[in-house]
Amino acid sequence: MKILIIRVSAIGDVIHNLPALFYLKNSMPNAKISWVVQEKAAGILEHQPFIETRYVLPDKFLQIKNWGRTKRIILELRKQRWDAIIDFQGLSKTSFLLWWLRGPKFGFDRTNCREALSSYFTDHHVTPNYTNIIQKNLALASEALSHLIQTNTCPTIDKLKQSLDLFVPSEKQKTVESWLNKNKLTRFITLAPNTTWQSKHWPLEHWQELVQLLSKANITTILLGKEYGEAASQLANRISQQNLPIHIAPKWDLPTTTYLLKKTTLLVAPDTGILHLADFLGTKAIGLFGPTLASRHGPFLTKKNITNTKQISCPHRYKKSHGTFDCMSNLTAEELFSCIQRDSSATI
Repeated sequence: MKILIIRVSAIGDVIHNLPALFYLKNSMPNAKISWVVQEKAAGILEHQPFIETRYVLPDKFLQIKNWGRTKRIILELRKQRWDAIIDFQGLSKTSFLLWWLRGPKFGFDRTNCREALSSYFTDHHVTPNYTNIIQKNLALASEALSHLIQTNTCPTIDKLKQSLDLFVPSEKQKTVESWLNKNKLTRFITLAPNTTWQSKHWPLEHWQELVQLLSKANITTILLGKEYGEAASQLANRISQQNLPIHIAPKWDLPTTTYLLKKTTLLVAPDTGILHLADFLGTKAIGLFGPTLASRHGPFLTKKNITNTKQISCPHRYKKSHGTFDCMSNLTAEELFSCIQRDSSATI
């Protein structure tokens, strides 16, 4: 049985899709499951034993400059006739890929696709009843299974969680362990301020104030800064200028960062791939949400993370910019610091 998953981006979206993959694999242990993904999110699937083949497309793979590499991947995919091709994204760019592929194609109905037109490129559709996006993906996996093995009984989340994990190669584990030992770090929290949309960012000044509060409270803290994005880089620079006692992590790839998150006592982050990765791993996290709904896109697999989530009032629902008023600033550094302190395991 050969199954192809299409979920090309972004990091958070790929992570939200992993429970559906494990559901497929648990239901069909001998199935060979491959995945089409873009470069920026491909690292999360690297080294994973549950993936037969990663087909890694360039970012912006439909641009003329990338067409040569994209064409080679499509030709490689066309060599096989798949038993199921599952488009979890439902976009025009994934529909373009579907057009070339051979095998029954599964996707969401037109009201649940990201772009309604993409439903015309799939043969079998599901109308999911869901709250969180992970449930939506599980519903599509269930639809595919109903055709492949005549069953669509989805396990409970608690049962499914027992099989969820990501493999990290020993050399990448050693990289993190060596850095932690060098800095004498055993118990620590991690801050990951960077995210994609401008409207999702918690203000830099608030992060800076939070770092000062954490330092005064002697809470050992690691910042995913510098190379982890512009906001994180700016915060790292301010921390360096003030000589605050916070550790700034080196630039690591996704598998190495995954191991750091496994060691982290608590993660604090806005709606970003790192937050969703922590939730998948079972790491405690406080997620900061404003323009996006935490109930739909936030932590779902770790119960504590659901209650820890901060949903900030924001009228700019699913808009990438706030305009002239930054809604995320309504959450103060003192409020967030109090939440961290209430988690007794995070107090070092």
